[in-house]
Amino acid sequence: MTLQERNRPRPQSGVPSHRDRATGWASTHRVHLGMPHLAFSGLSEAWLLKELGHRHWIQLARMAEYDFPDFYDEAGHTVYAAFRSVRIEGARFDLAKENDTLVIRSSLFRLSRTQVQSEHRLSIGGALLGVVRMVSVFVHRNGQTSNRSVVRVEIQGLPPVSEASKPDLANGGVDGTVWSWDEGAIVAADHRPQLFFPCPSQDFNGAGFLYFANVPAFVDRAEWNVDPDFARNAITRWRSVAYHANIDPGEAISIELVDFERDDLLWRHRCRVTRATDGKHMADVLSVRSRVEVAGSRRVAVGQEVGCADRPDC
Repeated sequence: MTLQERNRPRPQSGVPSHRDRATGWASTHRVHLGMPHLAFSGLSEAWLLKELGHRHWIQLARMAEYDFPDFYDEAGHTVYAAFRSVRIEGARFDLAKENDTLVIRSSLFRLSRTQVQSEHRLSIGGALLGVVRMVSVFVHRNGQTSNRSVVRVEIQGLPPVSEASKPDLANGGVDGTVWSWDEGAIVAADHRPQLFFPCPSQDFNGAGFLYFANVPAFVDRAEWNVDPDFARNAITRWRSVAYHANIDPGEAISIELVDFERDDLLWRHRCRVTRATDGKHMADVLSVRSRVEVAGSRRVAVGQEVGCADRPDC
């Protein structure tokens, strides 16, 4: 029996109907936070995006009624879920500390024939730490090994696209607002583009792609190079990443700080990521970063943790 045959959908007890599947999948996941999950100023954004990307992938398999996420197109090519966009809203990652329990409430919706969106609401002790929205597209390499040969495909077995099931894609944040740019206050950056060489053993995933979660990580390194005094205790409050292309191992990426708006405590900046070998536009990253108190000062009041199991947002 082939791998594809073992992974074919099959009737299971308790599996939602086709109509129910069209309205989206929901799940709750809890993580006991330790050093792998934390960064200098709170919850590690790099770890979080990798974890949520994994949860997105697992839920795609559940939506297709697969035992595990192993997708193929009609020609037998391996199919992956490549992220087109990621947005972090209302982030308060500095609230997270060692031994906290992070609750991740996830939902998944099909947006089109090839696109799926997931939404992940994060909380600790009933306090909301932010919302992360991710849109993926199904792709495969078009008969080649290079990441430049990636094309979009449609796979079978997912529920039909339903307009009624689509989430609200309005630009409003978790508090009903969005980060707006004061065009009069924006300063054109005069910094030279920074060159980075992603490492295959650290920055690429098992499918051979530059890991989507590492693109904002490179932007943070560029920020650190520009202003280490600010970046030392900086943490993300809002971030929007649009992905356009990938690279192969051995290629370099260039990160250019296009423009920014800032004061002593807050820095809003816009970065353009390109493939250094040919100038291909790879990603746009808009970030809102702020200073926080030194690591070790993050605490959630004990009273906020009482009765979390009975709260709907936990």
